Amino acid sequence: MKPIKLAHISDLHFSRFSPSLTQFFSKQWLGNLNLLLNRAKEYVNERPFSLIPTFKEKGISHVIISGDLTTTSSKQEYKIAERFVEALKDGGMTVFMIPGNHDHYTKKAERKKVFYESFPSPIRKSFSLATHGVITLPFTEGWHLVLMDTTYASSLISSTGFFSPTIEENLKNLLGKINPEENIILVNHFPFFQHDRPRRRLIRGEKLQKVITSHPNIQIYLHGHTHRRTIADLRLNQLPLILDSGSTGHLKGSWNELHLDASSLDLIVHQWDNGWKAIDHQSFFFESKPWYQKGLRFKCTGCGRCCTKKGYVWLEKEDITVLAKHFQMSEEAFIKKYTRSCTFDLALLDNPQSDDCIFLKDKKFCEVYEARPKQCRLFPWWTQNLTSAKEWAKAKKDCEGIDHPEAPLIPFSKIKEALEK
Repeated sequence: MKPIKLAHISDLHFSRFSPSLTQFFSKQWLGNLNLLLNRAKEYVNERPFSLIPTFKEKGISHVIISGDLTTTSSKQEYKIAERFVEALKDGGMTVFMIPGNHDHYTKKAERKKVFYESFPSPIRKSFSLATHGVITLPFTEGWHLVLMDTTYASSLISSTGFFSPTIEENLKNLLGKINPEENIILVNHFPFFQHDRPRRRLIRGEKLQKVITSHPNIQIYLHGHTHRRTIADLRLNQLPLILDSGSTGHLKGSWNELHLDASSLDLIVHQWDNGWKAIDHQSFFFESKPWYQKGLRFKCTGCGRCCTKKGYVWLEKEDITVLAKHFQMSEEAFIKKYTRSCTFDLALLDNPQSDDCIFLKDKKFCEVYEARPKQCRLFPWWTQNLTSAKEWAKAKKDCEGIDHPEAPLIPFSKIKEALEK
């Protein structure tokens, strides 16, 4: 596989001072005051545009922008940002982007989702960045690109993000649909660590860290916000390689050039000094095989324990068709009688007396076994069970068939086949 060449840029902060009196009805006046006193001296709108010939010269094919294209989320600033992105696309580059806190600077900008008016959110397999806060997009062999939007209009003197419980649930659901054999680049405007001042942190960042830790195939985390160049390889601590490009729009701005293939990354850091000049070069390598490549032992004993306790049995369209046919009822009637809406998907109802699956009888027998949903048929080959040996051991506590004395060794090829269904 030929390496893909991509650029990570962030915090461009295109700006345009607004004399409008309406700014005093929102937080925008503070941004304009800061622009007059500070940012106008430190940022120039031309700086990001100077990247385009450099990108063409280096053969950059993909550009990832991790937020803060604007300064006060005004229409004039968005127009400049649109011209920049169009120029990248005219140069033959594919552009992926997420908003930063400055792109949803005011409550009006957040409510109207002005970022997505300028840069419409793509929709992939029921996920939309604008609606669900997460999306995965086609990228390159061996890698998935996951974009996340944790921005909101914070208080007057705050620039926090918010990893909400809904986005957390959506992210888990999305990651659960990605083969753990595939590596992931996760892009978010905010770092998840709680090291910065409280008014600049990602609220519930520790929850995001927990999700990341439980998905070791998240190998790279790209962010911005801090304006500090960061290269932190934390994989020995069950965390990803963390990269912050620094503020690309600053007078002494910086950006990251990444040459990525299935198993390695060549990283070159560039900084402005009368031109874009390389100041650092590092290489990183990634495991190409999952921890269970030698196979795992499993034999279903029919104990029914996987159908007990609180949880979700997510339903796909085909599941609803098969189950409705099993009960000889319309799909609409089945949905009304047996399902519940959770975020943006449908799941089976729980038994209100026990929290078990509604179709589990006598704590052991599945009433719809022959028509059971795909999620049930594929157990225990769920991505959350296979993210690590630790998660597999956790699943074993609730399933006597995992590592059962009589269980055969299921080869890696069969496990992979199940994950791809």
